[in-house]
Amino acid sequence: MPIYNLYKEREGTARRGEDYKEVVIEYMEGLNYMVERDSAFHSTLDDIQFVNKATGDNVVAEAKAYSTGLSPNDFRDELARYFLEYIKQPQPHRFDFYIFTETLSNDQLWKALFDQDVTDNQKLVDFYKKLKDSVNDEVVDRLDDTDVDEFRDFAIDTHVFVGTYDDLRQQAHQLEKTERFQYEPYLHSYEPVSEETEYATNLFQVTRYPETLYIIETTEEAESARVYNYNNETFPIKLHERKLYSLVHPDHLPGSTRHYLHEDRFETLDFEEFLRTSSQEEERENIVRSLLRGIFTLVARDNDCLIDREKGTTVYPELDRQQHGSERKLGRSWVAKELDSYPDVIHRGVKVRVRRYAEQYYYVLLPTQVFTSDGRRPVKGERKSQLQNDFSPNRFHAQNSKYDRQLRVWEELLMSDQTQLDRFMGEKIPVIKELEVTRIDSLSLNVRPPKDGDERDELIESASDLENTGEIE
Repeated sequence: MPIYNLYKEREGTARRGEDYKEVVIEYMEGLNYMVERDSAFHSTLDDIQFVNKATGDNVVAEAKAYSTGLSPNDFRDELARYFLEYIKQPQPHRFDFYIFTETLSNDQLWKALFDQDVTDNQKLVDFYKKLKDSVNDEVVDRLDDTDVDEFRDFAIDTHVFVGTYDDLRQQAHQLEKTERFQYEPYLHSYEPVSEETEYATNLFQVTRYPETLYIIETTEEAESARVYNYNNETFPIKLHERKLYSLVHPDHLPGSTRHYLHEDRFETLDFEEFLRTSSQEEERENIVRSLLRGIFTLVARDNDCLIDREKGTTVYPELDRQQHGSERKLGRSWVAKELDSYPDVIHRGVKVRVRRYAEQYYYVLLPTQVFTSDGRRPVKGERKSQLQNDFSPNRFHAQNSKYDRQLRVWEELLMSDQTQLDRFMGEKIPVIKELEVTRIDSLSLNVRPPKDGDERDELIESASDLENTGEIE
């Protein structure tokens, strides 16, 4: 297992767990991977499963935002479970296991166990034996059917990436610029068809920004885990370097947040002026993205939607059986309903991302499915995996018309002129009225991919003929 140090000679900034996971996804996308599934093998695990667009190789990643250092001894239970999942797969289909963490503790043990250049075989054997002493009986029984050679194979296919949020973000940006690992078969294998084509999008452009940004000094006791809590986790706020950036006046923040603020010590800035600030561009962009995402989740929460921040930000409509019965509809489309053959509930949700393109900010909404046990709480572990497999849409060929209908549901639910939040909170939180968003229904490009497999094969054959005759290099 290689150990990759992504950091430079500087001190990174600790980030919340979900932010760290999101930047791990961005980094992996830069390496030409796409998220295949973000459900856990087991309820105690927190894995993200990727597939390589070009090769189809599978990677399972775990993101650990441990600023105090991650030791192999702290990670025994998870390693045991991932090892068991690894050997369950037929050998040609086994995954590589990636561990992302801000910093390591007990570096020598990591290297002795897993670094191929300095692996200490005896320490690897001893660690393998200790796994059985530190996990529960269920896992021990399954470990009894394995051997150390299988664990050695698992170690070889394990990779550790050491870097803070800022390190990963910088690396992701660099990969995006160089396109070193990008695989786009329609563009790289042959030329696209020169024909003007309209493309539907999932982009919502911010056309009017909030007016005022509040930068509030925090107390010495302020920590992310305390400032961000159930009462305000959906608010447009961002804690950064002992200051709270907020689009809501300090007087109107929840009391659990104000407890950690010096409410009389804050400055106000014009938000658009802050957008144009040239210094610390990456940090500023992260703050802006968090604040804009917070407006979306605030509106969603007060329109009877729920927020799941386990991996990124997923928003899904609540199903209140007393209010909605067995199915919640918006217009003629259902947004949450009980499953016929299961006791669970399926929700049509969206993953919410904020991106900047050509100096403009956009909400990017990615339709997804969420399964809950009671209309509110997401199912976990093996149950979640089973439901995702049974109700999985085709991951690699999006059903465009279906996705477009789902996006229009969210446009109606959250971006209408008169939302529930606007009626009840608009006076106290004017940012709700100030923000304006417009959906980019379509983009017109002068190229298109092949319409079907036959046309694709013709293009590949034409490109191959030209290459063989020397007309192209």
